[in-house]
Amino acid sequence: MVRLIHPGKWPRLLLIALSLSFFSAYAQPVPSSGTCAVSSTPEQVRAEGLTEQFGSILFQCAGFLPQTNVGGNIALFLPVSVTNRVDANNNAIDAILSVNLGAGFIPTGIPGIIAGTNITFQGLSIPVPASGNFAVQILGIRGNAHQVGTPGLGMPIEIRAQISAPFALSQSTVPVASSFEGLYTTQNSAGIFCVGSPLPSVPNLSGLFAAGTAFASTRLTEGYGEAFKPRGPTDDAGTRFIVKFAGFPTGAVVYVPQFIAGSDAAVPTAGGDLGLTQSAGMYVPGSNSLLLSLVQGADSTGAGGAMTGFAGNTNVTYQIPLTNGAGYVVYEVADANPNLQESVQFPTFIGIGALTSSATATETVSFAPVSTVTTASTNAPVPRFVATTSANDCSIVGDCNAGYFPKLSAVTSDLKLTATAGSKSNQKYIEVNNTAGGTLFWSVSAQYAQGAGWLTFNPVSGEGNATIGVNADATNLAAGTYTANIIVSGGPIAGSASLPLTLTVNPATTSTNSGSGSGSGSGSGSGPSGSAITIVGIVNAASFAPAPIVPGSIVTIIGTNLSGKSVSVTFDGNAATLLYTGASQINLIVPTLPTETSSTMVLTVDSASVTQTVQVSPAWPAIFNPGILNQDGSVNGPNNPSAAGKVLQIFLTGLPADAATTVSVGNQNGLPALYAAGAPGLTGVQQVNVAVPSNAGSGSTPVAICATSGGRQFCSTGLPIYVK
Repeated sequence: MVRLIHPGKWPRLLLIALSLSFFSAYAQPVPSSGTCAVSSTPEQVRAEGLTEQFGSILFQCAGFLPQTNVGGNIALFLPVSVTNRVDANNNAIDAILSVNLGAGFIPTGIPGIIAGTNITFQGLSIPVPASGNFAVQILGIRGNAHQVGTPGLGMPIEIRAQISAPFALSQSTVPVASSFEGLYTTQNSAGIFCVGSPLPSVPNLSGLFAAGTAFASTRLTEGYGEAFKPRGPTDDAGTRFIVKFAGFPTGAVVYVPQFIAGSDAAVPTAGGDLGLTQSAGMYVPGSNSLLLSLVQGADSTGAGGAMTGFAGNTNVTYQIPLTNGAGYVVYEVADANPNLQESVQFPTFIGIGALTSSATATETVSFAPVSTVTTASTNAPVPRFVATTSANDCSIVGDCNAGYFPKLSAVTSDLKLTATAGSKSNQKYIEVNNTAGGTLFWSVSAQYAQGAGWLTFNPVSGEGNATIGVNADATNLAAGTYTANIIVSGGPIAGSASLPLTLTVNPATTSTNSGSGSGSGSGSGSGPSGSAITIVGIVNAASFAPAPIVPGSIVTIIGTNLSGKSVSVTFDGNAATLLYTGASQINLIVPTLPTETSSTMVLTVDSASVTQTVQVSPAWPAIFNPGILNQDGSVNGPNNPSAAGKVLQIFLTGLPADAATTVSVGNQNGLPALYAAGAPGLTGVQQVNVAVPSNAGSGSTPVAICATSGGRQFCSTGLPIYVK
């Protein structure tokens, strides 16, 4: 017999089992068909950047069960460090996770936790709306774009993110950024060549241009349309640039514009030497055209300080503070057009008196602030950049072959020097020329294969066409052969030349030419007593420095056994006028010579002779010391200064009659000569008269004579004058 059990007395486990069976038959679980389609909006980022903001990631989710919660953790895995600003718990402050349930995106407030190259948003819970659809968005992720390497021009490197999420995804990796080189430049990284130049009483841009103050232009160009950005809502500053200078000589005064109007401004700021019309520029507020503003108070990395507000005037300048010849200036993007690839150029003005020796300042430009913090940080600047050397921008601007860029040519007939151990060598010359447009600034240096520092150059840098004297000092060299490459550099656009040089050092016991004369060839012979005739040097009689000979100038030959009953000197068979002869020195006047760059000199003492090749120049002015007289004929000196406005009488040699002559006094260049011709009653000596400028100041200041002959300018070494 079957016994029925009352339902109310059924075992509890059976009731639970029946209940579970019932609900499993009629409940609606979260369907497995719910999926999120993943897309992204990649951003163009700067390859120099350490905290570049990557693009957004969007999850469009559909097919989820209404009135349920979808949740869990979302993590992004990047190939570079995540570098958002973080709090003390390493939570990203400016990375945002938002959810859209149908009424727009609302931030969840869930912080992003950074761990190296990963960022995770934990504890997401989404109440699925009646539609079963929702969207999730991630914004504001910053990364170290520099870690993926340096892309080529127009060839970006893609940065992709891998995604882990608590729901099904259409794809697990998406592109979030394309890394481009952000900054290209035309700059004077190879040298800003400092020459004497005047300063106006009011040093604004128009005044500096009008006064003819020397300047060097710098151009900055975007690698892509949004590389130069004004300050964003989560940025500490807009895109900044730091321009650093070093090597300015004592007394240099350097000015730059406070505001720089870009290529798409109403009138761009320009020095006039890079294809645009010289102008202080004009910027229209609110025009979305490129404008850079000076940052006051920034530190040496370019961080801190405050951008100068634009008050409508682009004609104002800023004097860069210099310490030991070095200084810097920081600019920030105040306005820009994100849809244009813009550029900006500005002149750096250098006011300085005439130099007694050559000086070359260097310039470097990079994005700023410059930083070495390559990971997430609580206080490092955002944005920030690595220090890089920018590529030339001429291919972007389209002016690589423009006629306003100079091209350097450096040639020599022979760079084989000889010397006796313990003495100095003969002298050789390098001709430097600008074969294109613009102004050529050049410098010369040596790369030694053996030893170091045994070459000297005169001058070591300069502007325009020039002749460089090359000497070797064998004072500390043993007998043997030494080689070097002479590098004449005109900067990244004008180019460089490498010229091989050989120095042969003979033992001290041999009778060979071992002096600092201006040429090569036989330099010794037998005199009447059988002693060797040796030419130690051929120098300018005013400066006593090795130099090319100039027809009509006074030259001094230094040597041994130079005197005798009959002494003569010829140049290509033309007899020189001898002013003095002695056992160790001969002073002479160079005869008229045909137009040439070298001459064969023959020195004859009685029955013996010695032959040497010397270099010839159309001009090579050198001032006698003492050789500067006040207007009353007294020698100018610290105890006998000249008054401003009075005339100085300067005596020199090496100034041809047909040369165009100007004078530099202090920082006043190109002063006209009141008189420039032969000194009355003095053969081979020239006289230049000039009025001391009224603003020369008091104390010591250098004076130099410049002569233009044969299309080239030659300037003397500066000598001090004294003004009361």
